[in-house]
This record gives sequence, structure tokens and C-alpha cells, in this order.
Amino acid sequence: MSVQSAIRNLISEIAGLVGNVVKVKLVDGTTYEGKLVGIDVGDRLTLHLLLENAKASTGESYYKVFINGGRVSEIISVQRPEFDPEEFAEFITSKLSLPPGTVRVLKEAKTVLVYDRYKITENGVEGSGGMASKLYSLWEEYMESRKK
Repeated sequence: MSVQSAIRNLISEIAGLVGNVVKVKLVDGTTYEGKLVGIDVGDRLTLHLLLENAKASTGESYYKVFINGGRVSEIISVQRPEFDPEEFAEFITSKLSLPPGTVRVLKEAKTVLVYDRYKITENGVEGSGGMASKLYSLWEEYMESRKK
């Protein structure tokens, strides 16, 4: 794996945390916990972060916190994402015995496409017909299993 590929994977993983609760530890030991709502990869791969409804380790609460990436020591995922598109793609492929190439995962969009006609996200299934009904039933089953 090339360095560029590894960097893209890292940024993709962090982008996948957008919308979830994270804890950010700074180099001075201060921590903020809140919903990650934005990232920006600056020059020299400095990752700037935007947290919403954040709480500092001092106990103070903030509506929004913009964090300079040069100060970030750690990013910890606190909240497990409810919908994992790769896991869901494997789930439906096995349940429906779908042929290879009919299910695609758009990781950054947190989306699964089936036959390029049905779009599945954490919000449900887009599409109509018998296949959409099957996919929706499986989506409900999957989401229920993730809550346990």
C-alpha cells in the first residue's frame, strides 16, 4: 500500500465519523467531546475539526468548537455508528444470495447501492417494488440487531 493510499484511507475513516460523537484530545491534555460535524484537511495534512454541542474536560459546554489540527493528539470514536454500509452490504448479499457486482458501497456517502437502482442509507431504502420491500425488511432487521 502506498503512502498516498494510506493517507486517503485515514481521511476516509475520519470522514466516516462525521455525524457521530467523538472525543478529541489536544496536545496540552485538554479534551472535547461532541458531535463531529466538519473536517478540513489543510496544507501538510493538518486536519482541522468542527465539533457541535461539545463539552470540554473543564466541564464547560460549547455550541461549536473549531479545533486547529496542529493541536490534535487523538480522535476517539465514542459512538458506534448505527449503520455500517460495508457490513450491511455483506448482510444483504448473504441473505439474498446476490451475484457479485450487484452491490456497491459508497463509503464516504455511507450508502449501499443495489443494482444501481436501490439506495440504502441509515435513513432507509430509496426505490420501489418487490426488491425495495425485501431490502427494507432486511434494513429493519439489520438496524434492530445493531441496537442490541
